[in-house]
Amino acid sequence: MKLVEKIRTIWNNRFLILEGLKNYVSRTTEIEKLARARMEICNECPLIDLKGTSCFAPGTQPCCGSCGCSLKLKTRSQDSNCPEGKW
Repeated sequence: MKLVEKIRTIWNNRFLILEGLKNYVSRTTEIEKLARARMEICNECPLIDLKGTSCFAPGTQPCCGSCGCSLKLKTRSQDSNCPEGKW
């Protein structure tokens, strides 16, 4: 993916990214329960990237091999969805 496309994707998803970041920093029992349930699903998915080769932002693994999002943030964003429809 070209840099311009990456920047456009980040910009289009900025509110989801910020929601995940806010929920990562200010953890609540409800959000952590949601994140754990989602991560259980992600850990079973063959697309999970533990090494970070397909991460949108370097060093944010584990990430989704389908969309490149950091799972630490994506699983905590209540408005985010799995690109493969698993949650």
